[in-house]
Amino acid sequence: MYKWSLKEVDAEKVSELTAGNEMPNFLAKLLVIRGIDTPAKAEQFFNGTMADLHDPFMMQGMEAAVTRILEAVERHEKIIIYGDYDVDGISAIVILKQFLTEAGGDVSYTLPNRFKDGYGVKIDKLVEERKQFPFRLLITVDCGIKAVEEVNTLAKMGIDVIITDHHEPDRELPEKAVAILNPKVPGSGFEHEPLAGVGVVFKLVQALSQRTSLFETLDFALKIVSIGTVADLVPLLSENRILVKEGLKAIHKTTTRGLEAMLESCNIDREGMASVDISYKIAPRINALGRLGDATNAIEMFTTNTEADAREYAKYMNRKNAERQRLEKTLETMVMNQIEQEDMEKTRFLLLSGTDWHKGVIGIVASKVQKKHYRPVGIVSIEDDMAFGSIRSIEGINIIDVLENFETLLSSYGGHQQAAGITVKRENLQALKDGVNEYLFDHYPEELFTPRIDIDCEVEFSLIDDAFYEQLKKIEPFGIGNPQPVFMVQDVIIETEPELINNRHIKFEASDGLHRFEVIGYNKAHLDERVQKFDSADLVFSVEKVKWNRRMYFQLNLVDLRRR
Repeated sequence: MYKWSLKEVDAEKVSELTAGNEMPNFLAKLLVIRGIDTPAKAEQFFNGTMADLHDPFMMQGMEAAVTRILEAVERHEKIIIYGDYDVDGISAIVILKQFLTEAGGDVSYTLPNRFKDGYGVKIDKLVEERKQFPFRLLITVDCGIKAVEEVNTLAKMGIDVIITDHHEPDRELPEKAVAILNPKVPGSGFEHEPLAGVGVVFKLVQALSQRTSLFETLDFALKIVSIGTVADLVPLLSENRILVKEGLKAIHKTTTRGLEAMLESCNIDREGMASVDISYKIAPRINALGRLGDATNAIEMFTTNTEADAREYAKYMNRKNAERQRLEKTLETMVMNQIEQEDMEKTRFLLLSGTDWHKGVIGIVASKVQKKHYRPVGIVSIEDDMAFGSIRSIEGINIIDVLENFETLLSSYGGHQQAAGITVKRENLQALKDGVNEYLFDHYPEELFTPRIDIDCEVEFSLIDDAFYEQLKKIEPFGIGNPQPVFMVQDVIIETEPELINNRHIKFEASDGLHRFEVIGYNKAHLDERVQKFDSADLVFSVEKVKWNRRMYFQLNLVDLRRR
């Protein structure tokens, strides 16, 4: 059962936004909740454009980076881009490679294989790459901020390095680098902008375009940066909001071969594409390549000029995504079988393990189990005497802070507040499981383990019409920091018998006596037991406008319900 939490809102701030203009009260509430609490902030939120982006040269290291790159282009030095294998890293490689190619650079790229190389800058891989492509300048994207020893080694080899990254730095920085571009480095000048890795690269391309007058390449970069920014789950506010909003507009009219092939393979209506399409259709397909080994296919798809090649790349990506889904389903079944043996009343930390489980999908399955059982979940794959895995935490529990207490049991660990990667000796698995579980009981209150639904505001069915929906769309694109608004309505009637669809979803109609809407709960089949026809209920939902059989109508996407 979820705990419903109606967000508090500053009434004075709401009144300030609605005074002297035609902003509806519900829209003002949504803005204030998101920190958009002054008319000036609202103006920027709704109407911010590319002209409002910060000067890229405000970022520490930008001048040095641009100077060295243009020097390399002018001297015809070979340049290699080294990136991560997720959507953020892939999209960063794409826009930088495309720009440098247009600028006349002799440029190539490489990225690690998840299974052979692991994450981060790998000297052995670069040494092999240099045999085929004797580069003089290395540019990292979405990685490198912790590669102190690697950068020192490369400097001794006569290779200049430019670091572009957005991850948290250690106390020691790779000082031997020609330049470091990272908003999280103290004094960066961009500490206020939580850019994705591809966002940092976009700022680099923006700066380079100012020095080369290659402004037309920014249109391509804008399309790709919107994909990487949404996929990397950074807050879609301020500069990120502008990049995604304007990027989606550019995609709506794209003629880029790779993008067209991608949209076609995902069955996405180009003109109606939204951030949710990136999150649930595009990003999983691109990530599938990195999860299963080699992500270069996605880079080639986005940069090819041939329609036939672009379609083949997109089809290959679809096949890999289907393979990823099969692997994920198989692992999920094995994990759920293990959970049946757990005493959930005494368990606040689930640590599931198996021999040679596919490391490319354990993170996804850990996220699914976390959402279902709402507690930190770790899944590890055992290989000989070592175990490699991922942990997904819940709101209020910084899993990195927790793991710091068990460093003696861990061979390595790292990540973010809600997600971590771990390496642990097989013999230490049970001690880690028991220790973390006991720590969570001792240091965190019971209510933290009850999932909560945050509700933006209460509405009446009479409010939901075309005018309401048009105002709602002004808040898009939705994402982290600006989630799709969630509403609550009280005391409505269930007008039809709840219907189960594929034993996964629930569907019914509800009304307040005058206004009637179709309600569908995706993956909410369990709610079927709570209500029946003619019951009175409170609903929590988001609003969507759908087209079916040439008819446009409002659909309420159910989050939860309570029978009165």
